[in-house]
Amino acid sequence: MAPTTPATGAVASPVVTSQGKAAAGSVGLGLPALPPLPGLGLASHGQPRVASFCKRLARNVVSMAVGEPSAPLAANEELTEFVDALKQEWDRIEDKYAVTTLAVAATLGMWSAGGVVSAIDRLPVVPGLMEAVGIGYSGWFAYRNLLFKPDRDAFFAKVREVYEDIISG
Repeated sequence: MAPTTPATGAVASPVVTSQGKAAAGSVGLGLPALPPLPGLGLASHGQPRVASFCKRLARNVVSMAVGEPSAPLAANEELTEFVDALKQEWDRIEDKYAVTTLAVAATLGMWSAGGVVSAIDRLPVVPGLMEAVGIGYSGWFAYRNLLFKPDRDAFFAKVREVYEDIISG
């Protein structure tokens, strides 16, 4: 019987590398040893370099999870809270038919818009033209609304006004 390592219980078997040497301590999984990296040859006194030695040690590391993970439980609790809040909101809605219809229409609209954008993106000239138009409009917008202080103040005042109109009702 082949010797076993005390930490893992895996059977150790020597694996022959491309240079004809056995890789020390390789775990017998039927996998060949990794080829040596260039520049990690033997040092002048016949000693392997420290990086090569560490590489061989790192190949023999085996890890195992112990115990139950705690993260999925927290995620499960958050999901349960979210579903409960969603159920409470759904129970408060009076016209469930209209909300469902709007949700289905929004989903179909987003799906069809994605299809249209994908189809336009496959055309040979249009994506480059659209990119040029977008860059031009962004430059015009910045010049018109953001470059000079009086224009910038007027723009932010307009944004605040629209925000107040939305919030107030």
